[in-house]
Amino acid sequence: MPNRSVFHRLLTPIITLSFLTIAGCEGVARRHDKRVGEIKPPSLEANYTKGDLPNFPDHVENMLAVRLAYINQLISLERGYLMAGDTVRANWARRQRELTENVEVYPYLTAAAPEESVEVSPEERIPEADALYSRGVELVDKFDSVPFGGLLKPNKKKARQALGYFKQVLREYPKSDKVDDCAFYCGDIYKEYLRDDDPDNELALRYYKWAYTLDPVTPHPARFHSAVVYDFRLHNREKAIELYHQVLETEEASNESNQRFSATRIEQLSDDDGSHLRPREPDLASEPRREPRVPVTANLNEK
Repeated sequence: MPNRSVFHRLLTPIITLSFLTIAGCEGVARRHDKRVGEIKPPSLEANYTKGDLPNFPDHVENMLAVRLAYINQLISLERGYLMAGDTVRANWARRQRELTENVEVYPYLTAAAPEESVEVSPEERIPEADALYSRGVELVDKFDSVPFGGLLKPNKKKARQALGYFKQVLREYPKSDKVDDCAFYCGDIYKEYLRDDDPDNELALRYYKWAYTLDPVTPHPARFHSAVVYDFRLHNREKAIELYHQVLETEEASNESNQRFSATRIEQLSDDDGSHLRPREPDLASEPRREPRVPVTANLNEK
């Protein structure tokens, strides 16, 4: 009995970790806000015209204006408390402003990545941009090799910090020769570590596409990772096949493993019945016919 109890104590955390891993990878615990989920879809008989729908650009612009005004009010509040000598409340206002600034602002009105509204093109080496990029890569290297790293809160914090460095390059140094690299890392961070910020994989795909658009011969597997998202998360067969083909055509990142995988997935997705990986029954007609063996018995009376 004592041995069995020890076994149970050891087994329980393993089962718990496995469940958390599955939940984290597949998004089991993700749910929409109940306040929004209670809204019923329009009836099938409803026939809405374009004039009945909200003016989405105005709504988005108003939201952004209110957000900016809120941030400016917090800045004023922080300065006021500093002048009054109240550092505690000044720090409250500062932290509240930083939290607000770090909240993701989604690109409601465009199909591009958020920073893509700025004219970006990798043209020259800029030391300030290189320094920011290096800081981001150093942070990524610290958590990228950790098993199940996307489930750990400290890694998520480092990932968000690295994302800030990469986005700063895209915003402030749009001519840096590191912009395509930064776009790739932004997509990778959303895909692997900030799934709660991008549950629909939309931002990850936008940044990946931006990376290989900025540099068609990118040294990063941007097309391959996009194909994997379309394949295994979104189950979009056509788009996955298209991108797997591009991985092969461009020999992306000179990664032979990705190219072999892409070729296999193209075969599987294009013709499931014809795939060489599909289990098959033996073809009896093609096998040589074997005569049944007749057992040989010894005649004991024969000398």
